[in-house]
Amino acid sequence: MNRQAAGGQPLVSLRDVCKGWCAGGMRIEVLHHVDLDVYPGSSMAVVGPSGSGKSTLIHILALLTPVDTGEYSFRGKLVRQDTDWWDSDIRREIGIVFQDGKLIHHLTALQNVCVPLAHRGVWPRRQKELAEAALERVDLAHRIRSLPSQLSGGELIRCAIARALVTDPTLVLADEPTGTLDSKSGDAIADLLFGLVKDGRSLIVVSHHPPLAERAGRVVHIKDGSLSVC
Repeated sequence: MNRQAAGGQPLVSLRDVCKGWCAGGMRIEVLHHVDLDVYPGSSMAVVGPSGSGKSTLIHILALLTPVDTGEYSFRGKLVRQDTDWWDSDIRREIGIVFQDGKLIHHLTALQNVCVPLAHRGVWPRRQKELAEAALERVDLAHRIRSLPSQLSGGELIRCAIARALVTDPTLVLADEPTGTLDSKSGDAIADLLFGLVKDGRSLIVVSHHPPLAERAGRVVHIKDGSLSVC
């Protein structure tokens, strides 16, 4: 797939986005009037203290959580709250790597990577072909029959990356992908993730780890739900 180089029209835009939650009869504002542009073929790191709104921002970008107010646009198209937020055509362009992988414990590595393809109605034989290719790309071809409990921390994240990539997304989101890894494994995962940008994909990583964040083209600082962009 040919992808536009960094610059030009944003792939994703947030305008004046606010998000909050109700807890114990009180409303907690998590994001405050957020403006953000994500460009094709770019990398961005989101950094900030725990509870600052990083995960909420990632879930909004992944179309897993709708905004309360404000606008989300994808490829210049406004994403509507009522129907578009759950539009599979938009969401299949987004891959997400959750913290600690979040694999399904009773499925093998191969079966875990097949899950998003099954949800899209891909034929089983084609699922297997695509999943095997994705696992080979992250150097896990030898672990396709392993359960998550049999994988190391680095292998779990590699499998999660393969699952995120198997649908050929344009935007990849990674929430603390190296948070539980030793430095060697973390560096290997960082190499893998930032290598995606060379393919023309956009990458956003949430991280408390400065060396990982420093590899991104832009760093977004979030504190008390407000953003500042470097």
